[in-house]
Amino acid sequence: MFFMLVVFTGIAFTNQLLAIEAGGEYKIMGSASWFDGEYRSDINDLLDLDLYLPEIAGNEIYYSFTITDPLLGLLEDRNASYFTRKLYLRHRFDDFNLTVGRQPVSWSFGSLHNPVDYTPGSVIGDREGSGKYTDALDLYLPLDWNSGLSLLASYPAGFSSDFNKMKMGIRGRFGIEGYDLTINYVQEANTHRNPFFPRQRIGLTIKGDLKDVGIYAAFGHYFDEILENSNSILLGVDYSYNLSYHTRLSMQLEYLGLDSPNLSPVLGPFYFMDGRGDRLDLLSASLGYPIDEFSSLNLLTMVNLDGSRIYISPAYRNTLASDIDFTISGQFFSGEGDRFTALSTAFSYTF
Repeated sequence: MFFMLVVFTGIAFTNQLLAIEAGGEYKIMGSASWFDGEYRSDINDLLDLDLYLPEIAGNEIYYSFTITDPLLGLLEDRNASYFTRKLYLRHRFDDFNLTVGRQPVSWSFGSLHNPVDYTPGSVIGDREGSGKYTDALDLYLPLDWNSGLSLLASYPAGFSSDFNKMKMGIRGRFGIEGYDLTINYVQEANTHRNPFFPRQRIGLTIKGDLKDVGIYAAFGHYFDEILENSNSILLGVDYSYNLSYHTRLSMQLEYLGLDSPNLSPVLGPFYFMDGRGDRLDLLSASLGYPIDEFSSLNLLTMVNLDGSRIYISPAYRNTLASDIDFTISGQFFSGEGDRFTALSTAFSYTF
């Protein structure tokens, strides 16, 4: 009897392994940069791997990770690094969904910047940072087809029994007369990477269409027991214009205002656009032009409205044969006597 149980258990486990599928992307990137007359070049490769696991007893399991320099690490004797993006279990109950483990958490709503995201600066436009992925317990309660409530408890420094190391958030999303409205509250853990960032915040976002133009806005209020109260405001518009049957020109214009330099984490990788004054007023614009179904041009521009800093980044993308994408992009920054110029190329293969 015991022997038969072992055999059947082995067969079931083998069937589960055979049902696992994998996909992802391999990318190799090269860059050259000039900063204050100093030249630097670099080359790296990345492997993003997603494992599609079968459900077990109604539980969905997700596992994705990134390895930096997997190939160049072997060829050039570098130290490859590993980062878990997703390793979580989700169960869909009758009235709510529960997700436990390392998971992506972002309250994005189509803006270039999001001053009231769960983790400030984790997503800027289409650029994701590691802060988007956190160890968390997420309970989602759907209220209607376009409304829901999310309750979050996360651990930025990894799961811990210390209550002070837990970050908490609640977000309500509601569809009202064609507009998407969200209200959220976040309390940071004591281990937040920026000790000067306020520990508590309340956020409000709204997004919708005004005739042919998309409009959106966000307001954030930040406070704690030590730091002074401060606010953020975001106003944006986006518009698409059909040039032909296959091409559509996409434009986005956005204003971001921050009351305090303590809010600079909202800028994410564009922290250098902060003039280090008492207030930041930033104007950002994005332009996307699909040349054809295989290639496109993009332009991102940011200007500090006090005239101290400007950033320009054009990019060209083309899909080559065999699912290989080629990207070439430039970056130019000038501000307060500093200049930075960079040229980057990348080849990526999706499988």
